[in-house]
Amino acid sequence: MSSSGLAREERPETARVVIDFTDTILSADESAPGVFVRALLRDGMSPSAILEQVFAPAARILGERWESDDCSFYEVTIASGHIQRLVRAISPLFLSDRVQFGSMGRMLLTCAPGEQHTLGTLIVAEHFIRDGWDVHLMTIYSSDILLDMVRKADYDCLGVSVSCSQYVPGLRSDIRRVRQVSRNADIRVLVGGHLFGTDSSLVEQLGADGFATDADSAVVVARRLRGVSELSLG
Repeated sequence: MSSSGLAREERPETARVVIDFTDTILSADESAPGVFVRALLRDGMSPSAILEQVFAPAARILGERWESDDCSFYEVTIASGHIQRLVRAISPLFLSDRVQFGSMGRMLLTCAPGEQHTLGTLIVAEHFIRDGWDVHLMTIYSSDILLDMVRKADYDCLGVSVSCSQYVPGLRSDIRRVRQVSRNADIRVLVGGHLFGTDSSLVEQLGADGFATDADSAVVVARRLRGVSELSLG
């Protein structure tokens, strides 16, 4: 199976901002995260850049600190809650110039089975909504629910976030079953995550149609898989 994908390098000029933001959402000051983001907006950073260049990498850092025992489960939960609230807060600004709702097709988004970190998928969902997709988000992965959903509704694309290669075998089996039972026989499967920036061969192992390593490029690849002309994302 041929595959397509886009990988984008990290933006080093925002590295300090990401670290400062991560420290802020881990602090005891409940109001500090909102103050931090409002300052970014006043300084001219776009809602898109905040979502993709600040929130998304901060979520990855939280996961890494949890896995290395540098942060407790409680600390990560509270910090993740701050990001979720901030995503909702800036969503109206981010979606203000969105394409007509549903015009790009219907998208089902989820994380791979076993994944614990779902913030990235929430951010990706915002990008697809702005691009005109009708997005259905599964925040908790269930093979049975996934298969039931694709049986009952015509999804043009299934997008799955994968952060660790250990989840590949289970996901490969589910993707194969999705193609067998999907109401839309031509459903496209897009996988995403930094994992694919280091090993794009995993795309074919999974039986997916394409990959992306960030939200902006996920939108571009999904359009390509649907045969829709690409656009310039701000």
